[in-house]
Amino acid sequence: MDLHLIENILMISEEKSIARAAEKLFITQSALNQQLQKLESELGTSLFVRTRSDWQPTPAGEIYLQTAKTILALKKDTYSKIHDIAEFDQRHFTIGLIPERGVDMFTSIYPQFHHSFPDIILEPVECNVRTMQKRISRGEIDLGLMTLTRHQRDENTYMHMAYEEIVLAVPAGHALAEKGSRDIKNAPEIALESFAQDPFILIYPASTMYQLVRGLFTYAGFEPKVLFSTSSNISKYRMVDAGVGCALLPAVFALPSERMVFFRLPQHPHWEISMCCRKDAYLSKAEKAFLDLCHTYWSRVLP
Repeated sequence: MDLHLIENILMISEEKSIARAAEKLFITQSALNQQLQKLESELGTSLFVRTRSDWQPTPAGEIYLQTAKTILALKKDTYSKIHDIAEFDQRHFTIGLIPERGVDMFTSIYPQFHHSFPDIILEPVECNVRTMQKRISRGEIDLGLMTLTRHQRDENTYMHMAYEEIVLAVPAGHALAEKGSRDIKNAPEIALESFAQDPFILIYPASTMYQLVRGLFTYAGFEPKVLFSTSSNISKYRMVDAGVGCALLPAVFALPSERMVFFRLPQHPHWEISMCCRKDAYLSKAEKAFLDLCHTYWSRVLP
């Protein structure tokens, strides 16, 4: 099998469109279509059921795609094992980072990693969790930092770093603010339904945090008055700081401010900070060292 061709066919499957796949691969649709037709001619069968907007693999296509993923994974693992045995350090691996917190972690631990492995190149890639899960499955990202709940995991392997509590941030001018704390470590508990009449800034629906947050409002028995949704927890923090409304924030973003207070919820909702790799992937010495640094970082920064 041609490894380059394998990657192209996997992209068609991922995008469910030859047009979108060609765009992602930076080749023409015609060239990609010719590659696919030639392969199907060799195999004597179609690999995809073609529609205008949704390409799905045929039974033969499912077999090809599964084998293709295995071949690419074997190549990566074989090279890593040989490089470890030969102590060959002129390598690189790709690190997936979620927005905002990912860069903070990377810049904090990279100097120490570089000191220990000066010849290894780390390639950081910033993307959301669901995109990262797909790219890890395809072998495009070797290790990825994620925040998610247990039921949002897929077939990849997840390595626990820390649990992070979700807390309530309230403007200092709120009627209940005097009961809160500017220090999250001393934040008292309060029922979310106490804020049923207040405006909220929510995380956007595509976030892995959204389902968790919606569940909290359902449990509290009210539909929040949503001022707006954002993809940024930093933006949520700043809106509370400006007195615009309340927000549910991951603990790492709950920084002390004179203009807001924090509460914990009685059920102590949380999600998991994990590092993720492809299922059954071989982790090199350098990758294991990077994971150790990640674990140390999260044990240090979380309240």
